[in-house]
Amino acid sequence: MNDRLAIILASGDPKVLQMGLLYARNVIRNGWMREMALYLFGPSEVQVVTDPRSRELLNEIIAAGTTPRACRYCSDEHHVSAALEALGCEVVYVGAPISEAIREGFVPMVW
Repeated sequence: MNDRLAIILASGDPKVLQMGLLYARNVIRNGWMREMALYLFGPSEVQVVTDPRSRELLNEIIAAGTTPRACRYCSDEHHVSAALEALGCEVVYVGAPISEAIREGFVPMVW
């Protein structure tokens, strides 16, 4: 059984993003997976910076010990890199880390 999950949040729709963040938070809280990695892309990066509820959920995930990785290319394009770093995200080019995670057996789940 595979119990390694890579959650990739790309949607800027606040309801979709919040559902992905809620699921990520609950994976951690309830120990549903042995490992979970969280990645933010484009519109989701802007949303977590500007939406209080999304930011609150992200803060809970970070407080639980998971450091989200945000895509530097996207965050630079949307001018939110510094804000994401201030929230506690690691801002990096995520193509290689996501590819490596998949090679290592993480199952991608995209919201």
